[in-house]
Amino acid sequence: EARSELHRTMPLSGLLVLLAVRACAASVRGGVPGGERVGARVAAPSYSTQDTHSAVERMMKEYDPALLWASRLLPLQTAQDAGALYAWCRRLDQIVDTPDSDDAKKRAALDEWKVRLDMLWKGAPTDALDAALSSTVSRHPTLHKAPFEDMLAGMRADAVAQRRICSFNPDLLEYGYQVAGTVGLMLLPLLGVTTELEQAKARIPAVALGTAIQIINIIRDVKADVALGRVYLPQDEMSRLGVREEDVMAGVCTPAYRRLIRRQARRAAVLLRSAEAGAHQLPHHSPALALVIIEMYREYLLELEYRGYDNLSGGRISISAGRKIIATVRALKKHVQAL
Repeated sequence: EARSELHRTMPLSGLLVLLAVRACAASVRGGVPGGERVGARVAAPSYSTQDTHSAVERMMKEYDPALLWASRLLPLQTAQDAGALYAWCRRLDQIVDTPDSDDAKKRAALDEWKVRLDMLWKGAPTDALDAALSSTVSRHPTLHKAPFEDMLAGMRADAVAQRRICSFNPDLLEYGYQVAGTVGLMLLPLLGVTTELEQAKARIPAVALGTAIQIINIIRDVKADVALGRVYLPQDEMSRLGVREEDVMAGVCTPAYRRLIRRQARRAAVLLRSAEAGAHQLPHHSPALALVIIEMYREYLLELEYRGYDNLSGGRISISAGRKIIATVRALKKHVQAL
């Protein structure tokens, strides 16, 4: 299975699954609900969407196959709008993950991405993929700019040579919001969460789901992140448990390291339970989608437990198509029972 970025994401897929996945919502930065909306919009150039939709699906298949699986549950227009979000988030993610680019170039590219965001928000997109997002913004009046800017802030934090996370709370939780919870905020309007009351009800389970997925993907991607000079495991806990960074870098799975990973996995499991408890507050088809994502990521935790919390030896933590089907059926059964 390919690396599932936007983990750091990510997805964030089309994004729609990213949607549930990283899913589901968090508070907007600052004190004004919603943040900036579009003023007078410029008529966007006419772009063909066929190539855009095909490109989005290829992205999902390569980077987020589990999300692609779940995305089939969404109505076509919702899937296309979510796909536009996914494309924006995925390309932003790739700026920071380019291995042959130095930090100064990454920061310059992020500055350019902010300019492109401003342009598409005004209805003047730079390319077809930006045009898809610009159209999505036009269709959803409660889709605000703040979560996009917050995601950019999270990506800037990664544009350093040696990325480290000091603690679980607040550092990893804040980072989880920036690169995962923001996706949920972006997706909520697409799922029909359009009023302030609905958004208030959706925020807690949404943040829990996004954070859980973030932690699970961090666990799954330790080896890949180490290759990029990143260690997202809490440094204070590594120190207390006696986990040496040089051992992690070398791929040495010690008993202390297994305890560290087990601790993160258990946190993710608690967050998934919290997300499940609130999933039924979401409108329309959203509870079913959220439950599919939740059950899918529980399978990743089961696989990790089966491996004895060793994510350094062997291949990346992944699940088969058969297990995805089982997770989907289990989720839909829960959804029907709750009706």
